Amino acid sequence: MLYGMNLYVSLLLCFVPLIAFFIIFCAAVPGFKMRYGIWAALLGLLSVIPIAFVQFFVLSLPVFTANTLAAVLITALIFNGLIEESIKMLCMLFLPAKKTPFSVFFTMALLCGLSLGCFEAVIYLIAGYHQIGLRLVTAVIIHMLCAGLSGVYVWSFRKKRTRTLPFVYAAALHGIYNFFAGFSGGYRWFAVIAILFAAVECRIWYTKTLSAQNGT
Repeated sequence: MLYGMNLYVSLLLCFVPLIAFFIIFCAAVPGFKMRYGIWAALLGLLSVIPIAFVQFFVLSLPVFTANTLAAVLITALIFNGLIEESIKMLCMLFLPAKKTPFSVFFTMALLCGLSLGCFEAVIYLIAGYHQIGLRLVTAVIIHMLCAGLSGVYVWSFRKKRTRTLPFVYAAALHGIYNFFAGFSGGYRWFAVIAILFAAVECRIWYTKTLSAQNGT
């Protein structure tokens, strides 16, 4: 009974970042509405389905199953980076953009990635991953930041002035994070550097896109 209660509490804690940022965005972002946040969070959760489907088939290929450092790097860059971010980006095409200010759309993109990251933390918890706190602090953040970069790409695509570099950064940084996060010791700090770089790029591209929208 006590174990079951502890499990439920742990599962709830996995979604604390999503709930916290949802409340912050509703209060702090002008024009952001609760229904936007709910829709973005649902899209993030729904993106888990095609990701899991692709994972089942793709990760069974020999290039991903080889027990070598090169195979780990390829898996991180292609699956965790390119494939996951591509699916997440395609799901964000269903976010409302026609009459939505960029600041609101960017916020929805962040919530979409945050939702996926929190659900991924649940999967790790159920699978018996013991460093769930580390996953909440790092993996959830990288999912959110990379979704923000992919959101810039989706927004520019919808506005017919496509900027591909933000998506390239999203896929590459997600892959680099996953590669180094699997190490122990000092190499793990490179995963933190990937997170910091993603945060900086998010800020840069958010500012650029907002300025372009405002014509400044």
